[in-house]
Amino acid sequence: MVPPELDEGLPLERIKDFSLEELLGMAIKAEIGAREFYESLAERIEIGELKEKVSWLAGEEKKHEELLRKIYTDFFPGKEVVFPKEHIGPELQPVARKLDKVEDIIDLIRWAMKAEEIAAKFYAELENMVEDERKKRLMRYLSDMELGHYYNLKAEYELLLDWAMYDQMMHVGP
Repeated sequence: MVPPELDEGLPLERIKDFSLEELLGMAIKAEIGAREFYESLAERIEIGELKEKVSWLAGEEKKHEELLRKIYTDFFPGKEVVFPKEHIGPELQPVARKLDKVEDIIDLIRWAMKAEEIAAKFYAELENMVEDERKKRLMRYLSDMELGHYYNLKAEYELLLDWAMYDQMMHVGP
């Protein structure tokens, strides 16, 4: 089942008919959108640690864009990337308004985890919808990549929670 967050204007039925080239373009466009979002968010943040985390996320999205561009070049040597006309960035739509107002690093990481989880589910759903084996492998890869982001963020989140709890305990008592 598609999470309700993904129904916000995303043409899933149309996407299943995208060519492999269009699917790669969609993925690259999503990574560019995510990077730009995190960069713009970092520009507005004055809290040093939070700014660093958001900048780190932008850097991760840039690395994934570069990897996807390499895959695109391997499949379509000498061709420019073809981007779909739709703005497709499923991981940002449901959480963008909330992330915009976050000032606590723990909340930021939690919302970023949610974004990556939604993106992983989006690509997993597409994998179930497409029939071509190359498209299935690409969607599985993209889903796994987003899950990797999620688990990296989860580890950071748990460390931050432990640190916050330790910090609170240090302020309790005489």
